[in-house]
Amino acid sequence: MFKKLFSFFWDRSLLIFLIIGGLNTLVSMVGSQLLLGALGYWGSTALMFTVCSVFSFIFNRRYSFQSKAPLLQSAVRFTVVIAVCYLVSFGLSDVLVPWVVAAFAWPISVEWVTRIAMLVAQVIFTGMNYLGQRLWAFKE
Repeated sequence: MFKKLFSFFWDRSLLIFLIIGGLNTLVSMVGSQLLLGALGYWGSTALMFTVCSVFSFIFNRRYSFQSKAPLLQSAVRFTVVIAVCYLVSFGLSDVLVPWVVAAFAWPISVEWVTRIAMLVAQVIFTGMNYLGQRLWAFKE
């Protein structure tokens, strides 16, 4: 069963998704970090995720998943997946990372705790986003 599950997810779509996602993540992280001082944690990440999500939709729909699902249906589902993944991953990371830092009494500034939280959230987001897009957003 594990082999079947592994082979279902580990295919061409994952590789292309990771390439597209890697580029999007790089742009999103750099933009979020640059805008952090001006817009804060939620503002900078939300703006960059919105911008990068447009490109993600176009490229993942066409290249990663080669979806033939109706455009409007895909767009609505994709938006739901992005919103849920964003709120869960960044909300969880915003709570979890400061808690871990405090629990271990690591001497890290608040600014760096926030930056680490943003990075952890990106990782959580990527995994959730792939599953949501693969299993629901671009299903025909």
